[in-house]
Order: sequence, then C-alpha cells, then structure tokens
Amino acid sequence: MSKWIYIALLIIFCQNLTAQNNCANLIEEATELYNGGNYDECIHRIENGLKTCSLSKRQKENAYILLVNSNIEKDSLGGIDKNFRLLLKNNPAFKISEYNGIDDFKKYYKNYYVYPKFSIGLRPHYSIPEISIDKIYKIQQNIENQNAYTTSPYFNANLIFDYRPLERIAFFADAGFFALNYSRTIKNSTWQMISNEKTSYFKLDVGNKFFFKPQNKVSFYFMGGFSTQYLLKSELSVGDTVAEIIDLYNSSFDKPKDPYGPEIFDIKSQRNPRVYSLLLGSGAIYRIGYWGIGLDIRFYYSLNTINKKSERFSAIPRLEGLMQKYSYIDNDVRMSKTDFSIVLTYSLYKVKSNKVIK
Repeated sequence: MSKWIYIALLIIFCQNLTAQNNCANLIEEATELYNGGNYDECIHRIENGLKTCSLSKRQKENAYILLVNSNIEKDSLGGIDKNFRLLLKNNPAFKISEYNGIDDFKKYYKNYYVYPKFSIGLRPHYSIPEISIDKIYKIQQNIENQNAYTTSPYFNANLIFDYRPLERIAFFADAGFFALNYSRTIKNSTWQMISNEKTSYFKLDVGNKFFFKPQNKVSFYFMGGFSTQYLLKSELSVGDTVAEIIDLYNSSFDKPKDPYGPEIFDIKSQRNPRVYSLLLGSGAIYRIGYWGIGLDIRFYYSLNTINKKSERFSAIPRLEGLMQKYSYIDNDVRMSKTDFSIVLTYSLYKVKSNKVIK
C-alpha cells in the first residue's frame, strides 16, 4: 500500500515540476511561436499560461504585448481591444517609448488612455483658520479691542476617497480630525481679560471634482462641496488682570486679579454641535503608475455660527461665573479657513479608447 502512495506522490511531484518549467519558459516559448508565424498557438499558449501560472507584473506585460501583436497579425479587432485593455490595467504607466515593436502596435496604442476610477489616499495640509464676527455683545460698555480674535495655524492629515462615475466628474469624501484654537483680549483702562478657547472637531467633506483633460499624466481640477464639522469638545481658559500704575504715563496689566486663575470652563453646551461650511478649491494631480501626487488649495466658509446663540445667557451655575466674574460673553462668530495641501493617492484605473478601432 505504501508503495502506491510513494508512486502517486512521485507522479504529482513530476507534474508540478513540469508545470513550473512550462511557466518559467512561457514567454520564451510564446515568442518563438510568434516569430514562427504560429499566432493561434502563441495565443493559446499564453492564455493557458495566464490562467495556470503565477507571473510577475513584467511577465504579464510581455504576455499581453504578444497577445496584442498576434491578434494584429490575425486582424482580430476584438482580441486587440481586449488585450490592450488588459495591458494598460496591468501597468497604467506603460510607455510606448519602451516598446520597439511593429508599427501597427503603436498606431493602436495611441487610441487608448487610462484614468483613475477609484482612489484612496492621504491629504497632509497646512491650515490657516480665521474667526469673523457677525455681532458683538458687551457686558461692560467701555471695553476695547472686541474685534480682535487671534487663531493658530496647524498641520494635519485627512483620509481622502475619490470615485469617478465619469472620466471628468468625481465624487469625493475627505475625513479627519482638527483642532481650532483662538484667543482674544478685551480691556479698559484698569482691567484686562484674556480668553483662550480650544475646540476639537471631526470633519467630513463631500462634493464633486471636475477634471480637465483626464487622460493626461497631469490633470487639473476644480472642486466644490460642503463640509460638516462635528464638535468633540470645547474648553475655555479665562484669566484677568488689573492695571498697576508704573508712573504718571504708564501702567502694566501684569498683576493677576485672581491669584488662582486662569480658570478652565467646559463650554461645549454653548457651542453648535455641527458647523456647516461651503467648500471651494482647485488642484492638480500627477500620475505615476498606480500612484499619484498632487497639490491643492481649499477655502472653507461656515454657514452657521460656532456659538449656539440660544445658550449665550446660559443659567448653568458653572458658566455664570464667566459673565459675573470675568465679564465674558460670546459674540456671534463664524469660522473660515484655507488649506494648502499635498495629495498622495493610490488608484484603480479604467481604460478608455478615443474611438472604435478599425
């Protein structure tokens, strides 16, 4: 019994060894068949090899080139079209300059181009946020500098997704977290209050891109859409100082009014849970095979205020100290920002032809 098992294993081993040798010599054997004018045999040999052999990307490229040329020799337009599409899907960066074959191959090649059908990637960006005021509210009437909000630029990175149902039109989604930090100082001749607010959001951008000349290696686009910022947390640090007379003409605000300040307030309840923004932008992407690298710039302008107007005079005991102790009250403020971005993508491609080949 064991003898027959050994014989069966030997037969299987020999079959596998033969198959491996056939796969290793697939391109060379198919090339000999092609050069000898045996185009049908060449096509049959390669198509079987593509099904049964584990070929490298370069070997597949050579196989598809042989299939295209064999079908050209046979005047099989369907075979030419099928295998040109497979060739360009296998290597979207295939360049005709790398191939010095028959002239008809070059003629047909010029009829095809590729563009990204689905892309996923990363968008590292440098953001410059701004705070604009819709309406000013005051507790003390003689205070100064109500209009000045100072923001902090930041670096971040978002995940990006593009889907193109049409070669010029793409739907995009862009998601990530960001922090918005801003401060302001209000004062009169004897008193000064400094507030610093730190907020964090989850942001989702959705919209459309319009591409110019999508078949080119470098493709420019415009984009438009909407952005929704979902509030995660908001903390307000508030401290005040009183004036200390240095001489007849000078005073300093270095002396803290409260030796235990500044105080930290959780003011999430006074902020809108969602901020909606319009998004406009433009950019360009350069394709290198399956990968792409590009630049874009995006402008955001909020459609609603950051603060929740209905909670401005909140009766929450913890927050009453903001008005009573620090004379703090929210203005109606909006957020806008500009993103300067690098775009890195990995794409799956669709092959298109300019016209039906003849």
